[in-house]
Amino acid sequence: MLFFRLVGICMFVALTSTQLLATTAEELEQAASKGKTVFLLVTEPTVSGTEAAREMARTAGEQVRKSTVIELNRVDQANATLVTKYRLTAAPVPLILVIARNGAIAGGLPAASVTSEQLVKMVPTAKKAEVLKAVQDGQSVLITAASKKMPKETSMSSACAAACSQMQGKCTSISINLDDDDELPFLNELKINPQSKEPVTVVVNAQGQVTGSFAGAVEVGNLVQAATKKAGGCCGGGSSSSCSPKKK
Repeated sequence: MLFFRLVGICMFVALTSTQLLATTAEELEQAASKGKTVFLLVTEPTVSGTEAAREMARTAGEQVRKSTVIELNRVDQANATLVTKYRLTAAPVPLILVIARNGAIAGGLPAASVTSEQLVKMVPTAKKAEVLKAVQDGQSVLITAASKKMPKETSMSSACAAACSQMQGKCTSISINLDDDDELPFLNELKINPQSKEPVTVVVNAQGQVTGSFAGAVEVGNLVQAATKKAGGCCGGGSSSSCSPKKK
């Protein structure tokens, strides 16, 4: 019996040591593989306010299903690649980034100017996360919101597919079900009426700018034109990000 206890203790210590030695990059990869939202606390050893920021991130995490808090020490050379990737070199710290379940950056603010409630609101819906990821990968996005019972839904999907084909891999098409209550916050952000009687297509260019909104049928050429032009608006994440069309 003693032998098995010792083996169990050794295994526990080995597992704990492995977890402690996991790098921030590995922790982020593990979170993404498990479909977890990440509240990433960016700090450095000498900065003040870290404990309060840590508690704020934990509080936000408690309100979001399948989430975790991960810390990133900006001055640790092991995190240099992440610091460059997330452009954290000159960012004020402590900083809290919200990373969606698919790895897309949904937003972030200095801990001193954000609340746990605001962090929770930054967590994107599943479809918004898809849009953010596509934009952050350098693609334009054609977002079609429709109900499955709409007669034009299939033709709109075909038009979007044809437009993306013309853009040779620099475009992706994403569909949103108007009947999906979980997507209501994103539909509202896009200024799409969930009670719409016909499909609505919103175009976001590769810079994250909303460049077009079409109700009903639309020509492939118009979709391509909208997807390749620059305009105001932003869908790239951050506290003030918006995927909604600008009012004319």
